[in-house]
Amino acid sequence: MAFDHGGAQERTKTLDIGFNGVSLSTDFRGTILQISAFHPKHGIVLAEPYEQFDGTRFRDTPYVREYRARMLKSIKTGKPGFGLRFDVESRDTKINLDGLGRATVSFRTVDGLAITTCLRVTEDGEVIQSLEVKSSCDSTCHLRYTMDYGISVNRASYGQLTEGGPIPIPKSENKFSFADSGRGFLIVNVPLGAHLQGHMESDGQLVDIEEAVQEKTFVNSPVQAAYSQTLEVPPRASRTLTAKFNLRPGTISQTSRGADISPAAGLPLLWRDHQENIGKLIVRRNLEYILGNCAVPLSPSKHAIQFLIHVYRNLGKLTDRETCAAYGEVIKATAKGHLTWIFRYAQRPHQFWHRSYLTTGRPKDGAVFQLDQQCYPLLEICDFWETFPGEQAFVEEILKSDAVSQVLDLIESKKDPSTGLFSTDETPGDDEVEYPFHFSSHVLLWHALSKLAKVLMQVTSSSMGKRLAGFAEDVRTATLKHFLCSDPMRGAPSFSYLVDGIGHRTFYHDANDLPTLLAPLWGFIRTSNEKQAWHNTMNFAFTAANEGGYYGEGAFGGLGSVHTPGPWTLGYFQEWKYAQMTGNTQGETVVWKKICGAMLWDGTFSEAVDGHSGISKYIANVSGSLKITETASDQFSTAVGNLSTATYSGVTGTFSIYKIDFTKASTAFTKIASVHKRKILNGSTHVSSNPSIILAADSEQEIIYDINAVTGVVSAAIQSVYAHA
Repeated sequence: MAFDHGGAQERTKTLDIGFNGVSLSTDFRGTILQISAFHPKHGIVLAEPYEQFDGTRFRDTPYVREYRARMLKSIKTGKPGFGLRFDVESRDTKINLDGLGRATVSFRTVDGLAITTCLRVTEDGEVIQSLEVKSSCDSTCHLRYTMDYGISVNRASYGQLTEGGPIPIPKSENKFSFADSGRGFLIVNVPLGAHLQGHMESDGQLVDIEEAVQEKTFVNSPVQAAYSQTLEVPPRASRTLTAKFNLRPGTISQTSRGADISPAAGLPLLWRDHQENIGKLIVRRNLEYILGNCAVPLSPSKHAIQFLIHVYRNLGKLTDRETCAAYGEVIKATAKGHLTWIFRYAQRPHQFWHRSYLTTGRPKDGAVFQLDQQCYPLLEICDFWETFPGEQAFVEEILKSDAVSQVLDLIESKKDPSTGLFSTDETPGDDEVEYPFHFSSHVLLWHALSKLAKVLMQVTSSSMGKRLAGFAEDVRTATLKHFLCSDPMRGAPSFSYLVDGIGHRTFYHDANDLPTLLAPLWGFIRTSNEKQAWHNTMNFAFTAANEGGYYGEGAFGGLGSVHTPGPWTLGYFQEWKYAQMTGNTQGETVVWKKICGAMLWDGTFSEAVDGHSGISKYIANVSGSLKITETASDQFSTAVGNLSTATYSGVTGTFSIYKIDFTKASTAFTKIASVHKRKILNGSTHVSSNPSIILAADSEQEIIYDINAVTGVVSAAIQSVYAHA
């Protein structure tokens, strides 16, 4: 599927691809904002055009937020990244995410040249940025280009908004030097023990940069160097420039492979464009993102692995046999790799799995015990066995490992003798608990123990399976006894969120509490009274009574979390799934529209969204949306512009009218017209007899505008005699 990026309004996230543990993020011209790769000591190292994270500011939350947004800031401001670029104005930009580890950016210049940037990540971790310019002119064209070496090789910051224990960052020291007799370059960060190696080609020939760039070491800053030349493009001909980058551990460059060796670059599209609807787009892009940008030689998250396994089980329904086999092999290897990592390499200095890790297996945070975190690896090995029954030897080896028995013993040690409940330090959202026992974590524990008991009885001859089955039922009995109660505010049976086992409890539901939603599907809910309590709990979750959990204001209001206030994508999923489970087709349709509207341009999602706009999409140089009107079914127009925080009035010259179209696979934002001289557009409606006419009001200057949504022509419909021209 091609994504049209002719306007900046779609630029809400970077272009992200990856393959075999190397990730690439670029802007919408294809210049590089980040390459990331695995490092055996530091976990993740980066090559990027930014200064390294300030290691003295880990607990400075505004700084951490600002640092995290550095790539988006580059996109907003138009500041290019490193690598190759043509110094021209672009038009009609389109992006094709054409498979795992593959993307293509194409645009035209004002002179009619067609420029295509192919981005690839190969199986051996090389990043390829190839720019082809095609001329349809009858005369020779001259095009200025730049190879930007403004790169810093540094460790990933690991900065957190709720910092759990900073890990000191090695000194930033980037030494730029030449390789291959001036035809290649090397950036080495000796304190880090990592380097970036690369070279540039023109029509397949190496380019010598030695006379144009100086060798130098840069401390606490990226390299400051660039190579610029003019490319001559003959009439109706094409030229190609290519840059190749390898980010690797160590300080000694590796021998480049032969030019005749071309390693595989990613995998092809799961299906052809004409077969893709919005649901399949979401599946494909999240599959590509997990495999390409979350899976390093070690592995992605628990939810990511569950998603991979579910996709694997349905691949045959989604794509052709050959593509199915290729993706199936990668999915299986990724899931198996994650299990190997978590049961063999993830360190457990306190016997339990920690809430976050470096990819090396070192815990990122301190000794914080999360009950749910102990359950997901156990569920994962069960799901793997059910999906890949031919892997019995691998599964049996893990089930008999010390990790399984030690974690189970640790969980049992957390059992409160008076209640039979199991304490946790934090909720699944990483928030400290007011009371020690958390409902959805107990549902998850019961589910994990129940499934593990069945798998143990199938795979091993151990008696542990029967013991765990009894253990699971004891967990369920204690959970129902202490969490099922009458809600004093509603007078109806419900499940508490937190309890202390002696009468104190809280009522709340969080976007992270998926086990509560799934409890009936798993078999935890069995009786009519339990079912009614579950319904009451879920109905409560999607109302304002769920204080701190439900954010209902705005067209995109929904279930979220106190951890990050606002509606969450996971909250939309819960509401959508609950509507399906209860046969509420109208509610399912309403929430599906929210999901489609919250989807980012490439089919992925952010964690939390704005309840009014629904998306982290933004319109360039605009900070607010003041009025919105529905012009047709699922099509809207909105007045946007900037307000001064000093005067709380509009900033003259910033106001425009945009169209928002939810009828397409990817929510489309289109600029209809600019209303440059106005102070504020704080009223908007449409003419029912003529959907192409939009009325917008500037109350400060007492004018109502007639705006043609087709032509973009703006005229004064009603104007006060006191209005300013």
